[in-house]
Amino acid sequence: MIEISDFVSHGPVEPEIIEAYRGRVPDEVIELWETYGYGTFAWGFLRVINPAVYEAELADCIGKTQGDGIAIPIMVSGLADLITWEPSIGFVGLKYREGRASGLNSELSGFLEMLQLAGQDYLSMTLNWDIFPKAVEAHGELPYEQSFTFVPLRSLGGPEKVENLKKRETIAAIQVMVEFQGVIGH
Repeated sequence: MIEISDFVSHGPVEPEIIEAYRGRVPDEVIELWETYGYGTFAWGFLRVINPAVYEAELADCIGKTQGDGIAIPIMVSGLADLITWEPSIGFVGLKYREGRASGLNSELSGFLEMLQLAGQDYLSMTLNWDIFPKAVEAHGELPYEQSFTFVPLRSLGGPEKVENLKKRETIAAIQVMVEFQGVIGH
């Protein structure tokens, strides 16, 4: 496992979650959960989440229609992007604010290595994170369960400005974006 030097723990992953997802996610994800648990890293931008909660709450929002149809939520970003493990592709970022998906890497270690090597440039290139540090500066750090979302939504004509970002519960924010914008079919 690649060391995540800025990981801030928010609690251990429950043993029943680890067992429920063993064999469904790569061993690297299991190791991440066992080593670090739930928490934040990458300047507070990425959050390791409980996949069972996100699958239950966002089942209709994930939009996996191609390949094997499997998309297991692993992380979210501070901008309400959902990061899923998809066996036929690898790790995918669902950027609801932009209405599109982007491939992150086929392996967790590859994703973490790129993050370690290229840092903020990698986040900018893959998850369009550039407004996040400005939002933290303007609005303060996010609680673990929250993300910044645009109000009004960009898809409804809202501008992409720091002053239009509001702290919202991440799951609810994704549900609202999908309700107004539709799912990101991928």
